[in-house]
Amino acid sequence: MIDMAIIWGDTEETQNAAKRSFEDSVEQILKEKGVINLNDLMKLISHDNNLLTDFQRILKGIDTLIEECKVIIDQEKNIRMTTLSVLGTDGLDELPIWDIIHKEKDIEIKKEIIRRYNAINPLL
Repeated sequence: MIDMAIIWGDTEETQNAAKRSFEDSVEQILKEKGVINLNDLMKLISHDNNLLTDFQRILKGIDTLIEECKVIIDQEKNIRMTTLSVLGTDGLDELPIWDIIHKEKDIEIKKEIIRRYNAINPLL
């Protein structure tokens, strides 16, 4: 069993920040490149000081992203974003799942702002 503190950090807060940072990095790389091989991802993200920990962190992070259906990895270890087919005005569109997740988070933030504003000023 891998000690998560070694990979992500000592506290839950640092672990969550490290996981978000990793996910953001993978998302940005995939938006720029479209597809990246696991070995190339290792070269981009790893640090020279502790390759074994970086390797474990990347593998665990990719496993988590696969479980959350955010990325797909094929037999050749090529990683790509998961897309979702949605019906648009021009037919079916392929949207990256991360774009949908970001839109949902943005909607939730706006709903919370409206809820708080209504609590302060219920007449509107």
